[in-house]
Amino acid sequence: MKRNWLLYLVIFSLALNLGTIGTFAYLRYQDRLTAPGQEAPGPMRLRELWLALKLDPEQRQSLRQLGVSHRRQVAQLRRDLGHKRREMVDLLRGESPDWSSIQAKIREISAQQGRLEEEVARFLLECKKHLRPEQHTAFVDLVDRRLGHPGMDPCGPMKGPRGPRGGGPGLGPPGPRTPCEP
Repeated sequence: MKRNWLLYLVIFSLALNLGTIGTFAYLRYQDRLTAPGQEAPGPMRLRELWLALKLDPEQRQSLRQLGVSHRRQVAQLRRDLGHKRREMVDLLRGESPDWSSIQAKIREISAQQGRLEEEVARFLLECKKHLRPEQHTAFVDLVDRRLGHPGMDPCGPMKGPRGPRGGGPGLGPPGPRTPCEP
């Protein structure tokens, strides 16, 4: 009798292990299928932009000039942002960091990030001024895709139940299911 009980226990353990290994293999397989579609797109090269918008030579020249000044401005804003972040880390390294100083630095960082966003929006509006009306929609669609909002897809750029990097379903109780969840 005791021997039968041990046999059932071994069979149950074996089935449980096989189920776990099978689940792990399936999830790894799913990650490989969805990973290429989840990668963030790299910066769009000017040539790709020109081809997508069918720009004429005058428009290309105007956008090229705008791009040069924009890149300089963004680089400076990012340097300033990095400097402020280093200052915050230095505050955190202190013997007894002052919370109000850290909060003030966080506000400075947030303001700097806001300036960076404003510069990008300003640049996009300036670009749009150099486009013909029929190119406006295509331009905004390209920007929208670059930001990861293709057609306001409810699933967004992180399709699938496991998120962008194959993590688990997240903490807390499950919310309502979206149309892209299985």
